[in-house]
Amino acid sequence: MAGCKKLGEKLAYKSRLVELYDDYLELPDGRQVVYDLIKHSGGAAVLPIDEQGRLILIKQYRNSVDAEVYEIPAGLREKEDATGEICARRELEEETGYRTDHLEFIAQIYGIIGISNEKTDIFLAEHLTPCKRHLDPEEFIEVCRFELEEAVAMIRRKEIIDAKTVTAVLYYQAKQLQKEQQ
Repeated sequence: MAGCKKLGEKLAYKSRLVELYDDYLELPDGRQVVYDLIKHSGGAAVLPIDEQGRLILIKQYRNSVDAEVYEIPAGLREKEDATGEICARRELEEETGYRTDHLEFIAQIYGIIGISNEKTDIFLAEHLTPCKRHLDPEEFIEVCRFELEEAVAMIRRKEIIDAKTVTAVLYYQAKQLQKEQQ
């Protein structure tokens, strides 16, 4: 089956973080449609594991769901961030007060692929070293620690609802299970 053909796009709205476009497409059957497309610079996220093997998550208010949520540290890829790894290291330090020389790439995800090109690179951080936190002025973040089993249970209870965090926690669970089987 032939794919869709992009005919063009028109900027409908621009904010400080995203641009919303009317995306003009031709479907495989020849019909023309207009889809919404949110363009975003993307970012990176990191699941830190402390010296006791606990997961370090952050808790912060998110206006999109009007609630405080548990997440892994994450942030926008800035122009000076050449890679997701640089962004992940920056966010780890800023939001948790830790740094590491050991980052393992976990996954690359598109959180809302149906309407946005926002791409997030996810990493695992172990062998952490304490440093100074550097929160942005608008960030009010609580650092929390959980055993792996508790974090997985929180996913089941819908207490952890963020896609990048669910991905990272379940990856780490699979990695730990694989270690136990060896």
